[in-house]
Amino acid sequence: MKDTLSSLIKIAKQKMKHSSDSIHDLEHVKNVVNHVKTFSNDLHLNSKQKNALVLAAWWHDVSRTVPNKTSFIWMPFLDDIISALMLWFFTLKYKLFGELAGTSIKLILCKSLGTGAFFTKILFKKKNRFLVDLLKDADTLDVLGIERMKKTLDLVEESKIYYFGYKTATWWFISKNKLKMKTKVAQKYLEKLIKQFIAWVSSKEVKDFFEKTFGLKWADKMLSNINRILDTLILTGLKTT
Repeated sequence: MKDTLSSLIKIAKQKMKHSSDSIHDLEHVKNVVNHVKTFSNDLHLNSKQKNALVLAAWWHDVSRTVPNKTSFIWMPFLDDIISALMLWFFTLKYKLFGELAGTSIKLILCKSLGTGAFFTKILFKKKNRFLVDLLKDADTLDVLGIERMKKTLDLVEESKIYYFGYKTATWWFISKNKLKMKTKVAQKYLEKLIKQFIAWVSSKEVKDFFEKTFGLKWADKMLSNINRILDTLILTGLKTT
C-alpha cells in the first residue's frame, strides 16, 4: 500500500506543477492534504481511511492540468469527475491496483458538484460517507486561506468573468450563509480561518481594494455579514461545549 500511495502522490505532484489554474495549483492541493491529515488525526481514523483521503486530496484537482486555460463556468461541474478518471487511468498504466486507489477514486467522484450526492449513495455504505464530507470540507477551508484569496483577487483584476464570478460566489456563501462545514471536526477550523480573513480584509490596503473594486456598499455589507457568521459560529460552539 505504501508503494502505491507514494507512487501515485509523486505523479500527482508532478502534474500539479503544470496546473493552468493559479488558484487550483500545487499549493492549494498541499493545503487540502494538510487539512485531511489534521481531520484524520483528530478523528483517529484508521490507516486505510487516512491514506485514501490523502491520496484523494492529492488528485482531486489534477483535471486542472488538462486545459491550457481553465473555465470558470464548466470546470466546477466536471473537474472532480475528470480527476477521478485520471487517477483511475494512472492506476491502470502503472499497475497500482488495490483498495486504496479504488477508494480514493470513489471519494473524488463523490465530491463532484451536482452528481456527487448520487455517486455517494451508490458507492459508499452509510458509515463511510463521512469521508466524502471530510474531503469536501478540506477543499472548502482553503477557499478562506489568505494566500488563496490573494491569487483570486489578482484574477478578479485581470478578468471580468472572475470579477462577476467572485462577486456572485461571495454573495452566495456569505449573504445566504452557505459558508458552513459538513463535519463538526472542520467547524472549529472554519472559525479560526474566518477570524484571520476578517483581520486581513479589515486592513486599510485590502479594505480600500474591495471598496474600489466592488463598491463601498457591497464591501461593508459583506464584512458585516461575515462578522455575523463568525458570531453565530462562536455562539454555536459555546452551546455545544
